[in-house]
Amino acid sequence: MKPKKIAIVVEIFPTISQTFIVNQVNSLIDAGFQVELFSYNKTKESVFHPNLDKHDLLEKVTYLRVFPFPKVKRVVTFLAWVFSHYNRINWNSFFDAINGFKYGEVAYTLKMFFEAQWFLLGDEFDVIHAHFGHNAKRIAFLKETGLLSKSKLITTFHGYDLVPNHVDFYQKEYHDLLKYSDAFTVNSIYLKGLLEELKPDKPVHILPVGLDTSYFERTEPKSESNYFDILFCGRFIALKGPDVAIKIIKELHNRGYDEVRLHLIGDGELKHHLQELISDFNFNNVIKMYGVLTQDIVKEKMQNSDIFLLPGIYDPNNGTAETQGLVIQEAQAMGLPVVVSDVGGMKYGLIDGETGFVLEANNISAFADSIERLILDDDLKTKMSANAVKYVQKHFDTGVLVRELENIYKGAM
Repeated sequence: MKPKKIAIVVEIFPTISQTFIVNQVNSLIDAGFQVELFSYNKTKESVFHPNLDKHDLLEKVTYLRVFPFPKVKRVVTFLAWVFSHYNRINWNSFFDAINGFKYGEVAYTLKMFFEAQWFLLGDEFDVIHAHFGHNAKRIAFLKETGLLSKSKLITTFHGYDLVPNHVDFYQKEYHDLLKYSDAFTVNSIYLKGLLEELKPDKPVHILPVGLDTSYFERTEPKSESNYFDILFCGRFIALKGPDVAIKIIKELHNRGYDEVRLHLIGDGELKHHLQELISDFNFNNVIKMYGVLTQDIVKEKMQNSDIFLLPGIYDPNNGTAETQGLVIQEAQAMGLPVVVSDVGGMKYGLIDGETGFVLEANNISAFADSIERLILDDDLKTKMSANAVKYVQKHFDTGVLVRELENIYKGAM
């Protein structure tokens, strides 16, 4: 049976670091689904993805009315909600949510009402698709009460909601989620392995985060330049390896490749450390830092780069790693050969030797060797560029992935 009414639940909307949510919602609407978008929090960002305008998503998102702790304010907010939604309320579900005889304190204090408010209007959703484990946990609580008995719950893990070596903690933390989810999706084989350590008894599907390849499409050749430009784009945190990228550039310059430049897009806790490295290496004219940029400008930087570099590592503090790295696919869609490390899920997002290179983490010499090959062999770079575009269009375009997602929804019905 094909579901018709889909609820997408997220933590914050919109956020520039989660453009995959925008892409997925747009693709579901394009495919003919009735989609409603719910977010627990409003964004504080001022930079948005241009695809938000495609279906006016900023006008369609519904934010949670937070549970007010003062009792008077709580009751006033509750009555205001009832008054403003009077003609749309599903009264059976509404009275169930405030049934203190059935649910006790969680109902008569209105905690259950405030948690369930999105789902007390109209008919139940066929599918509730929650992104990130902590959000799905809240939906699973409502399913446990019986409020969402007709809705199927799909839970998508993205990475920071499944830290390695925390099996005992997650088995307790996600107990209801594991019990009441009807299917799970993860973005790579690596993340699937972490989830399967919790022994879920429902299907786990690998569904990569996708992109709009009609947007990430090279429209002009790289501007004329005597430089070989390498691009890094990501948060300045340990697991992304921005400091490793600088050391790789240092190795290339030691080999005599003075025409190599590095462009660092991002921000984060390692920013000052990176600035110190650049100063220590006397690389102020070799490495440029841009901060956080809009998607349009990132695309422009990709168009004027030769290759993309993401030499991620396992975080030394908690063992986490990049689970997919959507920017790797964005770069390939723009025709950039990609050079990444073998940790986490990055290696599953390219074809080693055909669209880029996968190398041992922290092996500075090996990274420099592979980049050197691309500097010296323009035919190889051109071939990898063409392969990269075709590969991403076939496996990561949102139009392709939405069909896989539809099958996951159907399988849960």
